[in-house]
Amino acid sequence: MVIGWGPAVLWAVVLFFLSEGGASGFTLPVGADKAIHGALYLVLGLALGWAWRKGSAAIPAGVVILMGLGYGVLDEWHQSFVPGRDASVGDAVADAIGVIVGFAIFRRRALSFARREWAPTKTRSPR
Repeated sequence: MVIGWGPAVLWAVVLFFLSEGGASGFTLPVGADKAIHGALYLVLGLALGWAWRKGSAAIPAGVVILMGLGYGVLDEWHQSFVPGRDASVGDAVADAIGVIVGFAIFRRRALSFARREWAPTKTRSPR
C-alpha cells in the first residue's frame, strides 16, 4: 500500500510546502505560473496513476482523478490563507489539466507496456 500511494502522498506534501512558501521576490512572465501549476500537478497525476496501477485498480480511475482534482482545489483554498498568496480559478484549472494529463500519460504508458509484456512472441520457424 505504501509503495503504491507513497509517491502521491509525498508529492502532495511537496505541493503543500510550495504553496506555503510562496514565490516572493520575483515575477513570472504572463501565463508562466499556469504552466508551472500544470507541470507540478502533472507529476501528481503520474503519481496517482502509479498508485492506481500498483494495487488500487479496484478504485475506479475517475475517483482517483477526482482525488487529484480535489487536492488542487484544496491547495488553492489553502493559498487564500497564506500571506502574499491568493486563490485563483485559473490556477485550479491548470492544476486539473495537469492531473488529468499526468494520469492519462501514465495509464496509456502502463497499458502499452502491459500489452507488450503479454503479447505472444513470434517464434521463428525452423529452416
